[in-house]
Amino acid sequence: MSKTDIFSKYSQLYQKTTTREIVPEGAFTRQLADVPTHGFDVGIFFKQKGIREPRQIFYHNEIPGNIAKNNGFLESENRSFLSHTILSKFKDLDYLKVVIASHKKLESSAERSGFLKSCQRTIDVILRKAKNVIHFGDFTPFLFAQRVRTLDWFLSKDLKLDEVSSEAVAIPFNVAGPDYILLSGENIIAVKDRPVVPQGIFYLVGGIGYSFDTSVGAVNEERMFRTTADLTPMGIDEAYIENSISQVTEDFQTNVHSLIFSDIWKKSPAKPLGVNIGGQILIKPAKDSEIWNGVFEVYLRAANI
Repeated sequence: MSKTDIFSKYSQLYQKTTTREIVPEGAFTRQLADVPTHGFDVGIFFKQKGIREPRQIFYHNEIPGNIAKNNGFLESENRSFLSHTILSKFKDLDYLKVVIASHKKLESSAERSGFLKSCQRTIDVILRKAKNVIHFGDFTPFLFAQRVRTLDWFLSKDLKLDEVSSEAVAIPFNVAGPDYILLSGENIIAVKDRPVVPQGIFYLVGGIGYSFDTSVGAVNEERMFRTTADLTPMGIDEAYIENSISQVTEDFQTNVHSLIFSDIWKKSPAKPLGVNIGGQILIKPAKDSEIWNGVFEVYLRAANI
C-alpha cells in the first residue's frame, strides 16, 4: 500500500475512534482494570516455581520487590505497607501476593485503621477475581510469570545469543529506554533490570504517519492523525496529549522506529506488537505499516486510574 493510501485510510479511521486497550495482555490482567487502588501504590506479585524473581504488575508506582518477601503490616522509614498472599502453592505458582503502599509512614492508630480498611477493599476485589479464574478451571491467566522476561533473559536464554552479541543487540533498547515491549503470544520484554510492568487502561489518541527517506537516512513524520473522542473524563486532555506526542517525536527513529523494525526480530518467532514509553505511552504499528512507510498508533494511559 502506498504512503498516500495509508495516510488517507488512517485519517478516516481515527476520526470517530474511541478504541481502548488494556495492557499487559492476558485474561487475568484485563480483569485487573477495575481494581480500586484508592490512590495508593499497588503491586501484584506472581512467583512461579523455578523462577527466582517474581513478576510484578503495579499501579501508579512500582513496589520494592523485597517487601513482597514478607506478609502483614510492614513499615520502612517513610512508608507503610500491607502485604497479603492471595494464593500459595497452587499448581506451578509459588504465590500470588498483593502489596499496597501508603503515601507516608502512618503514625497514628486512626491512620493505620483507615489505610487497612482501604487495603481490604482492594484485596477483596483481587481475591474475588482470582477465585473466578480458578472456578473456570483455566490456570493460564496466572502464568504471567512465564510471559514477562527481562531483555537480558530474552536475548541470552530465548535467542541464545552469547554475551558479546547480547550486549551489542541491547544497545538500541537501552538507549531508547522503553518500559517494555509487547510481543506476539502475549509475551512482554521488560527493558529494565526487573521484570515489572505497569498496569493501565490505554486510549487511542491518534497516529503518527511516517516515511523513511532513503536518500538522507532519516524518518520523516508526515502528519499526526487525531481522534475526535473526548477523553477528558479519563484525565487525557490536550496538554497531556501534546506533551506525550512531543516525547514520541523527539527522537522518533531511535525510540520507536528502530525498535519495532530491529533486525533482532528476524531471529525470534515472537514479533513486536507495541512499545511502552514511560509507562504512559503505548506505540503500536498499525496494520499495513512497514519499515519504509506507515502509521504508528499512539495510545495514552488514563491519568486517573
